[in-house]
Amino acid sequence: MDNLQIGTYGWQKDSWIGSFYPDDLPEDWMLEFYANAYRVVLVPEQAWLNWDDEVINETLDAVEGAFSFYFEVSNQFDEAKIEQLDKINNAISVIAAEENPEICGGVILFSEELSAAHAYSGLPLTLVSNSQTIDGWQWQNQNVICSGEPCGVLFELDDNAKQQRAILQSFMQSLPEGTMGAPLLLRKENIDMQQVFTLKTIAEFLGY
Repeated sequence: MDNLQIGTYGWQKDSWIGSFYPDDLPEDWMLEFYANAYRVVLVPEQAWLNWDDEVINETLDAVEGAFSFYFEVSNQFDEAKIEQLDKINNAISVIAAEENPEICGGVILFSEELSAAHAYSGLPLTLVSNSQTIDGWQWQNQNVICSGEPCGVLFELDDNAKQQRAILQSFMQSLPEGTMGAPLLLRKENIDMQQVFTLKTIAEFLGY
């Protein structure tokens, strides 16, 4: 990933219609529209757990170029989650990995149990926790520690441009030497896309 990429928690948000999405945009076109503006997304666990082969194919058809899906895992891996992640990763690898090897960006595990980080379907892993860390990169923000594969997660975002700038600078300064960019994902249900746009604009202004 050559630059900082801002992303959100899912893309199917009714509250975005009329503000981010055009009023008359069909739901099936939302991901394609989103992917034209943002290049990463955090897929909620309950969404990807229900992906079947048809949904996987439709999802891949909606994105072009360098786009990455990150998969939320809450608390613990279990057999059903591992099996579904394996299915998604294998299907995407067959269909799209040659054109975009980073399309399965990784797993974002939200857990306070370190033992939960032992298996993740061969995908890069970022642990987000109040108290636990795993080996590799670390970044602490908003009383949460992100560790492992570089991927930042925010739980809150407001309109304060100075605070947004400080978050961006802190995140980029935390990255390992030689790393040009990484995803920064906003994980909350009610997302104001104007705030996300402002964050993205500030990042671009800073040269990230």
